Amino acid sequence: MTQDTTNVPNRAEAPGLAIRAAGGLHRMGQGRFLANRKTRLALVILVPILALTAFAPLLPLQGPLETNLGAMMQPPSLEHPFGTDRMGRDILARTLAGVQISLLVGLSVAVLAMVAGIVLGTLAGFFGGFVDRAVMSIVDIFLAFPSLLLAIGLVAVMGTGVIPVIMAIALADVPRFIRLQRSLVLSLRSRAFIDAARTVDAPQAWLMRRHIVPNTVAPMLVAASIAAANAILVEASLSFLGLGIMPPVPSLGNIIRDGQTYLEQAWWISTLPGLVILAIAISFHFLSDGVREALDPRSRQ
Repeated sequence: MTQDTTNVPNRAEAPGLAIRAAGGLHRMGQGRFLANRKTRLALVILVPILALTAFAPLLPLQGPLETNLGAMMQPPSLEHPFGTDRMGRDILARTLAGVQISLLVGLSVAVLAMVAGIVLGTLAGFFGGFVDRAVMSIVDIFLAFPSLLLAIGLVAVMGTGVIPVIMAIALADVPRFIRLQRSLVLSLRSRAFIDAARTVDAPQAWLMRRHIVPNTVAPMLVAASIAAANAILVEASLSFLGLGIMPPVPSLGNIIRDGQTYLEQAWWISTLPGLVILAIAISFHFLSDGVREALDPRSRQ
């Protein structure tokens, strides 16, 4: 029996087919991402928040740590759009400072968890055997605990502050990224373009770098967007519990905690920063949907 090789790429062309296809998908995905309705909605919410946060020092607001005992517990007004707390501190200024912390934590956690997940998940899925068993055994141990409970335990060990919180939340999220990346790699190992690259005796490191990893970036970016939103909520939860960002450094979680005692007479202290957290988290989830629909060739607007 003879094999039909009419549509089979030659040995020189085979290794580059997936890269050229991925590049075309990338260029097409950029336009689809910006044209996506969820992406536009997310940007409508996020851009004003980011602009206010970036230009907060230029706004006519008192400092986030500055007290004014003559303006205690004032409701929202033109002078204090988010009102003031029991020490006369401007809630809007403190909220914008807290947003800086939240975004730093969310983006840092997403990047750290995605990079670690790609590296370890690729090694486990590509090589299999002992490497796969060792990595996945550790992953299964971490996944036995709820992520928030695991983050609380890690913060209790590493201490409070921005860096320990970032590391704790990232470590709690890495196992999920590893499992996702491993499943993606396992599905790619038997694909035709991988077999084509192996026929030319491509080095394993080159194969992972040029073929495996680029074809897993899209779903990992979606997971990273969701992880950023979840990290913001986890950081706020830790700070609310007194285990995350500690006063006097303002974070959205400890601002809400400070205002819970005064919900009846000063609802704005907790409610308005809480709405900001909600808006940011929803925006990141919308962005993740936009990334998925833009980079998934099977989706159509």
